[in-house]
Amino acid sequence: MTSEETSAIIMECNESQNPQDAVLSKVKIGDDGTNLPKLILNYFEPSGSHPDPAKGTSSTYSPQLNKLFANIHKDVKIGFETDFAPAQKSYIRCTQRFELEEYQNEVVKRCPNHSEPNLFNGNHILTVDSTRSPRNVIYTNDSDGRPVVCIQYLDQAEHCRGEEFIIRFKFHCLSSCSSRRKMCLLFEVVHDNGDVMCSHTMPVLISTCPGRDRFRHEKKAMMEVIDADVEEDKDGDDDPIGDDDGVFLVEIDDPRARELLQLFMAGLEMKD
Repeated sequence: MTSEETSAIIMECNESQNPQDAVLSKVKIGDDGTNLPKLILNYFEPSGSHPDPAKGTSSTYSPQLNKLFANIHKDVKIGFETDFAPAQKSYIRCTQRFELEEYQNEVVKRCPNHSEPNLFNGNHILTVDSTRSPRNVIYTNDSDGRPVVCIQYLDQAEHCRGEEFIIRFKFHCLSSCSSRRKMCLLFEVVHDNGDVMCSHTMPVLISTCPGRDRFRHEKKAMMEVIDADVEEDKDGDDDPIGDDDGVFLVEIDDPRARELLQLFMAGLEMKD
């Protein structure tokens, strides 16, 4: 690591066994089936989640949108794995960025209302639960001034034994504090010499009701796909099949749109 990183405050982290750490499900993210080196994330759905996806959860992941919805100040449990043996002294580097290209040069940090200037990581939106994570953690800034979190990764022996690498993150600022600009998390496996071996980017929205926001975003995405299909039908030779009451049958060819529609209908049934 750089001299700036090594001079930053290092926190010793110990894993604790807690019955409340049980999870309902694990979602594997980032395995694209290619032979290229890849970083795969395992998102753990929190235990005790409300059966209605729009209520009562500290975080939730949408496979349809490839997006994480997280509650401010609540744990988000993510595991990391690679399909290759990491080099010695490798680490996971976590950086929060704006998703749109026009804002990517801007620094993402806590707003004045959530900043804690008396803490060494008081400007970091993303932090690691130091009492329940198994690795050394370094809080620093990159060459562009972005707050980053570096976490010691598995060594080769640990990787060969198939040991799990699980980190519990917390977010300390809302997405709405940044004028609702879309954010993402950049996770990188970095060699001690600074070379990036592989990476994965995941969009994230931080709010006080992540289940509700996931439901709304999936509904919006579904309607956009359906509207696009309807416009395509209008431009074609065939008219939608309809009856005298103005009810139309619209054929949905996109598998993702059908999946979003089914999810939306299931949410409506729960609310009834």
